[in-house]
Amino acid sequence: MKGRREGCLAGVGVIALCAFLGCASSPPPAPAEPQPGPWLVQVASLRQQGDHWLMRGDPTRATEAYEAARRLAESLDDRTSLVGTLNDLGRVALSRGDSIRAITMHGRALALVRELGAPDLLLQSLAGLGTAEQQAGNHEASERIYQEALVLAQQLGDQSTEATLRNNLGLLRQANGDLEQATQLFRQAMALNQAIGNLASEASNHVNLGMVAESRQAYDAAELEFQRALELDKAAEHRAGIAADLVRLGRIADRRGFPDRGLALFERASHSYLAQGDRAGAAAALTDALACARRLGHEPDIARVERGLKQLPGPASAK
Repeated sequence: MKGRREGCLAGVGVIALCAFLGCASSPPPAPAEPQPGPWLVQVASLRQQGDHWLMRGDPTRATEAYEAARRLAESLDDRTSLVGTLNDLGRVALSRGDSIRAITMHGRALALVRELGAPDLLLQSLAGLGTAEQQAGNHEASERIYQEALVLAQQLGDQSTEATLRNNLGLLRQANGDLEQATQLFRQAMALNQAIGNLASEASNHVNLGMVAESRQAYDAAELEFQRALELDKAAEHRAGIAADLVRLGRIADRRGFPDRGLALFERASHSYLAQGDRAGAAAALTDALACARRLGHEPDIARVERGLKQLPGPASAK
């Protein structure tokens, strides 16, 4: 009996001590997070496939994957995933220059996410719609959407999206002729991208700084910016960016009076575009290469580039 009394007293003593010190007993184990079912896993997998193809410059396959994910999300009445897939489809449309479809997709996503009240998805939708409006030339609408999104990005601490918004606001300032403010916004965006290690986005900031320098005929500075963009796009394996960077470097070389370097860079760009299945890009690069070859007056170069233009294959999917 004595042992039992001491045990009880020990128990009471512990309880009293806890009450005095404010300690607490161990909480019960937290319930396990619900795991997504097989269909939701498939939605995520399809979206990842779309990301893969979009990054590799194949918007057709990206659209197929994103559209399959959208249909599956809709069948499950999974409105969160549906918002994501609509934004995915909007991004593909933007990559194709189809601003009308992009506005439609991002607009649907925005309307839905305002009902859901998910801040992160709201930010994605606003950024996407703002970009689509900007591509369509609706600069006032784009500016208004970007400003709303920028406040939200800062509240959420989303540096990646904030960088995108500052970069795009810089493009709006550049279009309005305010090169100083555009440069400031591009540099702010670049600092954010450097902080988070977003190589492809940092490359786009360098491209925009190079475009500002080029517009001022500061070709040395422009070349440095485009060269850095090429290095970053290669590190990120951003193939569409690599080809475009080569074209920009070729253009600068030609403008600086080095058509031989321009010829080489344009031809490298055409090879990259062809390997990605982008016939239009290859044709444009070869057309620029031909202009350089003619300025050089070197018949073998002219014949080679003309032959390349004639032998361009039909459109093909990127590998």
